[in-house]
Amino acid sequence: MRQVRLLFALLLLCTACSAPDHPACVDGFTCTTLRVPLDHQQSNGSELELAVIAADNVDAPRGVLLMLAGGPGQPGVSLLPRIRNSIAPEVLREYRLVMYDQRGTGPKGIDCPSLQETVGGSDFLTPPPQAVAECAQKFGSGLGYYGTPDTVEDIEQLRQYLKVDRLTLDGTSYGSFTAAQYGLKYPDHVQALVLDSVVPHKGFDPMGVDLMAATAGVLTAACRQDPACTTDPVADLAWLVQHGVSGTDLMESLSVASLNSVNPTLHGIPAILHAARTGNDTGLKELFQRTTSLGLSYDTLSAGLHLATLCSDLRYPWSGKTDRATALDTAVRRLDPKRLYPYDVATARAQLMIQGCLRWPATRVSTYPAAQELLPRTLILHGSNDLFCPLEWAQWEQAHARSARLVVVPGSGHSVQRDARGRDAAREFLLA
Repeated sequence: MRQVRLLFALLLLCTACSAPDHPACVDGFTCTTLRVPLDHQQSNGSELELAVIAADNVDAPRGVLLMLAGGPGQPGVSLLPRIRNSIAPEVLREYRLVMYDQRGTGPKGIDCPSLQETVGGSDFLTPPPQAVAECAQKFGSGLGYYGTPDTVEDIEQLRQYLKVDRLTLDGTSYGSFTAAQYGLKYPDHVQALVLDSVVPHKGFDPMGVDLMAATAGVLTAACRQDPACTTDPVADLAWLVQHGVSGTDLMESLSVASLNSVNPTLHGIPAILHAARTGNDTGLKELFQRTTSLGLSYDTLSAGLHLATLCSDLRYPWSGKTDRATALDTAVRRLDPKRLYPYDVATARAQLMIQGCLRWPATRVSTYPAAQELLPRTLILHGSNDLFCPLEWAQWEQAHARSARLVVVPGSGHSVQRDARGRDAAREFLLA
């Protein structure tokens, strides 16, 4: 009987799927390709093919656990081995694990070679204008259909094809934003949410003001946790920015360093900053080389999809204006340099989201649900040393959820479930 139910469930899953085209599918999982409309308002128009991988335990007592990758631009299917290792075995027994490639990601995703080469998977590095223009042309008439609301509708279509009433969603970084947006739009179809390294569902300032303002506190705390730290990393960082070192390069490298897979304690970072200030920049150059997002292939993190989504999702100073440059100048003049410290106004202006989207063609702007309170039961995970997502974002998210628990893991960095303490908190929540 179990084999009959399994076969029936797989047939249901594949009703709108093509034959499996993933020869390296993992044992215990079934791979399919889900077709979704490019424009969900025109179901008979162009379609996209999204790779899906689903565990074979279709009778899992707690239903489907949909893991959402970050970026935007990161695929899901290829991350399965890593994600599976970060989930407690008892959770994998109780839930049916599902992952998929968000539209525009993976082997069938958006490939913009020049943009990929110059900024890779970065959130901060300044993109060359020509690379941005070439990438926008790559999208053609589908340019405006890669915002998070489009992805939310893809998830809803996936839920229907899985023939389940409710999903448990676990999203990290940008994936937390997607999960929350789905929870706002379809609360009745959400069992629970795990939001790891939160991007607040209200959005954020694309100039990175919150991130720059939070840097001093994170570096100071990291220094206190390291007995070898005898200098002031905040003052050293500010000096480097003021004396010609690229603020966007520093934001990129320090943020990547704060990943739990890299150097969540930021051990050694203060010494590198101080050495560079005193004339020895060897360590800083090595840090830049070690923590750069350059060299990532488009099917690992699509720079084109990354920019397309951010340009649609976020609100920019020039929104609705034809003279974007003047609108940006006005916004920059209004910035408070004290809030940007240890970075500066030039860093805010030079960031990828500003310089990329300044040149991105005007297109559909993401529209979000009117509701601003998350109703599902929610766990929010945050690492105290996260330089991608400041703690105030997680606190805001908790304040705008009806039933949310915030767990701050001291000394942890970005992507908290890669830390044993984060995994334990997620396991306890998911099995409660």
